[in-house]
Amino acid sequence: MKKALSIVLIALVAITAVFAQAASETQAEGGSGELILYTTVSQAHYDIAIAKFNELYPNIKVYYTYGGAGDCKARIQAEASNPQADAMFGGLQYADLAAYGEYFDTYVSVNDYKMQEGYHNTSGKLTFHDIQIPCLVVNDALEAELGIKVTGWNSLLDPALYGKVVMANPTSSSSAWNNLQCLLTDFGGWESEEAWDYIAKLMQNGLVVVSSSSVPGKSTLAGEYVVGLSYEPAIVKLLDAGTTGGHMVFWEEGTTSVGFASAIIKGAKNLENAKLFMDFLQSDEGQQSYLDAAARPATTTKLEGGSPTMVDLSTINVKVADTEALAKNNAAIKEKWNEYWAKYGKN
Repeated sequence: MKKALSIVLIALVAITAVFAQAASETQAEGGSGELILYTTVSQAHYDIAIAKFNELYPNIKVYYTYGGAGDCKARIQAEASNPQADAMFGGLQYADLAAYGEYFDTYVSVNDYKMQEGYHNTSGKLTFHDIQIPCLVVNDALEAELGIKVTGWNSLLDPALYGKVVMANPTSSSSAWNNLQCLLTDFGGWESEEAWDYIAKLMQNGLVVVSSSSVPGKSTLAGEYVVGLSYEPAIVKLLDAGTTGGHMVFWEEGTTSVGFASAIIKGAKNLENAKLFMDFLQSDEGQQSYLDAAARPATTTKLEGGSPTMVDLSTINVKVADTEALAKNNAAIKEKWNEYWAKYGKN
């Protein structure tokens, strides 16, 4: 009986895979009208992705408004009664469900089965498409001039780095939240006294907090700061474009990897096109756009290309963050950050 049941289950799985594959292959059929996006992705990546999308759907005219993750989410929330966009492209993490989940529609891409374990749309709302790794970017000349070696969190407390370390605001920037999430994980979790003691010391050492996630990488490589808290794709793209004078560092204490997602806005006026876009982001073509933009795709499909600047994950001390706890306590963590900033912050 057990053997017969196993055969039936195997057959059902095979049939499901065939239908999913068939749906994926036929996704490019149809599609016309408009698609309006709020997006956090870089202009270079946006151009690559939309060009590939329009190869599949030439009759869909895509419009976009760029903003930081916090700005996009706030705008979607403010427009909830009359949505002005169809989807948020990029910048969403599991942690956003607690505060913003109600503003996004339920849809699971026909290509979700292609994603790696841990990056499936288990919430029904978040279409995961890339895996981002936070990092430090260090200015070579300034590091040598100070006679220090930046290796991780503890090295940032060196008095020689007073006022010379920069990051974006983790209460509004998804990449900076990624940095904070990494820090909290390395020091025992968001409730850890050790973690918040470290944050106080980092702020007291003149930590500079800026509004834009693009500033830490660019300004550090330009020589305005010694160290910037950033994320791998941003720095890889700068280095691949010929920017010199700096290098990436992954925290010796541990670096967390986090999945980033997009989602359809509830009440989207171009709902069917928004669904096609979610399907595209997890398709082979959409995943290739991430690799072409120096990001790490979340797919199990083997893709060709990518940047030689991207490091082998086996060389990094990768830690697993408790994303559920961080998501559940997202508001409390940000409130505590603001309290510490008011007390210990430099600016």
